[in-house]
Amino acid sequence: MSGVSGLVSNAVTGLQAAQDALQVTGNNISNVNTPGYTREQAVQSTQPASMYGGLYLGNGTDLTTVTRSYSNFVQTQVWSTTSSASGASTLNSELQALVNLVSGNQSGLSTSINQFFASGVAQVASSPSDIPSRQALISQAQSLAQTLSNAGAQLQSESSGVNQQIGQSITTINSLTQQIAQLNVQINSSTTANNNPNTLLDQRDQLITQLSGQLGVSVLQQGNSLNVFTNSGQVLVAGSQSYALTTASNPYDPSQTEVAYASNGAILSQSLQGGALGGLLQFRSQVLQPAQDSLGRIADAMAQSMNQQQAQGLDMYGNLGGAMFASGPVLVLANSANTSGASISGSIVNANQLSGDNYQLKFDGTSWSATDLSTGQSTSLSQSTSGGVTTLSFGGVQINVSGASAGNTFEVLPTRLGAVNFRSVMTDPKAIAAASPYVSSAGQMVSGSLQNTNLGNLTLSSGQYASGSAGAIVVGGVDVPTALQVTLTSGGTSGSSVGFVVTQPGSNTVLASGSVSLGGSGTTIDVAYGSNPPGGYWSVNLSGNVAVSGDAFSLSAGGPGNGGNAQAMAALQSADTLGNGTLSLQGAYTQLVGQVASQGSQAQSTLSAATAVAQQATAAQQSVSGVNLDQEAARLMQYQQAYQAAATAIQIGGSLFQSLITAVQSA
Repeated sequence: MSGVSGLVSNAVTGLQAAQDALQVTGNNISNVNTPGYTREQAVQSTQPASMYGGLYLGNGTDLTTVTRSYSNFVQTQVWSTTSSASGASTLNSELQALVNLVSGNQSGLSTSINQFFASGVAQVASSPSDIPSRQALISQAQSLAQTLSNAGAQLQSESSGVNQQIGQSITTINSLTQQIAQLNVQINSSTTANNNPNTLLDQRDQLITQLSGQLGVSVLQQGNSLNVFTNSGQVLVAGSQSYALTTASNPYDPSQTEVAYASNGAILSQSLQGGALGGLLQFRSQVLQPAQDSLGRIADAMAQSMNQQQAQGLDMYGNLGGAMFASGPVLVLANSANTSGASISGSIVNANQLSGDNYQLKFDGTSWSATDLSTGQSTSLSQSTSGGVTTLSFGGVQINVSGASAGNTFEVLPTRLGAVNFRSVMTDPKAIAAASPYVSSAGQMVSGSLQNTNLGNLTLSSGQYASGSAGAIVVGGVDVPTALQVTLTSGGTSGSSVGFVVTQPGSNTVLASGSVSLGGSGTTIDVAYGSNPPGGYWSVNLSGNVAVSGDAFSLSAGGPGNGGNAQAMAALQSADTLGNGTLSLQGAYTQLVGQVASQGSQAQSTLSAATAVAQQATAAQQSVSGVNLDQEAARLMQYQQAYQAAATAIQIGGSLFQSLITAVQSA
């Protein structure tokens, strides 16, 4: 088209293009604060020219498409950094709550431990026959048990909270993946050769950004669809199909919620990282459960050490002491896939050897193997079978199992329930075993009265507990605290050796006999404990350098006024009863608090770094895709001027038409 009509026609296309460009710019401005909106840009091109009179004359312009200002690389960085920042935020949030919980309990638990030993046990040690002092110790024991069990219950509540949050996160993830799959369908049907549904593309990208806040993802474009995978490769969205996640019980521990595929039930928890869900799983496995195990180990050590010491002494009734505390049982969990109904149970045999780690047991049909779940390393164990029951010993625990089949596996959590179920079981103040099992005295008991007519200088030590017999003489036929008498059968001086016999007072039956070298280190005499705990022996030493035949020594049960065993109880406060003799009870709790605090500090640093990186990625994305109002204002003026110029051209064309019509009418 040429001439005046060509002018008008071209101006009309310019007017339309400017009008459309103004609409695009106005849309940008109106969506400046819309999350996920990508700045649009009008793409204008000239229409093919036509030849008139040997000349190519233009036919105006055309708005061919509206594009998004988009960078796939920058958007991928946003998704990745959003996932990292969200995971770090969730981990930090959960950790700070745990830091506050443990730090708050630290003062309470430390105070309870101090009061139990310093105010309770120490008072009984100094006034062993005083009933009010004994009652105060019972109260302190109950207070300590309450504080420790409360701390364990709070950690267990944290675990339940994590389960709930995992379920909520999975619900959000499934909703997002369904929407992404639906948008894939809509985008496929709405995309043409030259035009894309920009609004739908923005919505899909924004949904993936929200998804990356829940879980670390990778995105692969296939045609007009985006396929979404977890960072470890599990598919979440493939074209029009979304793959739902679901909650599932841990195959060993039904109380622990895991993440699984809804279609086949395959557990995915261990492979998931990033986002709120990854942060929750990391918090549970790396922080919360180790804290539960560490606190349980302290409870188990407290119960075992106090109960063993109680069992070494005598209460006011003259009996060996009973248990003061009870802690939670060893948790042994069978794999839900096991084919046999095996009977299995566990108990702690040596709290000093507990590491706080958990184990997996596996049976191959003949022998058992144990793997430390914290290190992944094989753990040595001893195995014996009697009466159809196999006993396995490792890491301070003993497992009894029968009826297992080849391929059966079990998880052993030695200390998980230690604190939760920790309690004081002693209510009678007279049952506190404050007295030493024996009092060593020179002389012999006659009609219940000690008579000392010894002429030599030999002595019999006050004695101590020994877990195993190292003595030359072991008294047989009787148990602690049976009254005993040691009588010299010959005399002598340094350099010679004299004999002795061990009998019960008033009896001529010899329970043990031996000799002692005068002037030397003496001879140890061991009396076995009949009960377990504590097992072991009460060990005394006979020594000196002048002996007279007939001299005697008595071992009599400690009476109500004796506080020897209470003094040994008080020493447990600073004794290294954990970590194979390297760690005290308070030291172990201080170590737990320090570990959690260190993890909390590290989580804060990680969050700060991840947030900074995410902000940088977002800023880079906004520099490409974000709406800049100054730029849009400049474009408004540009397109306004183009619109006005096109309108003027149309006006001029109209004027020329009118002049032409007037001239024709006048001719």
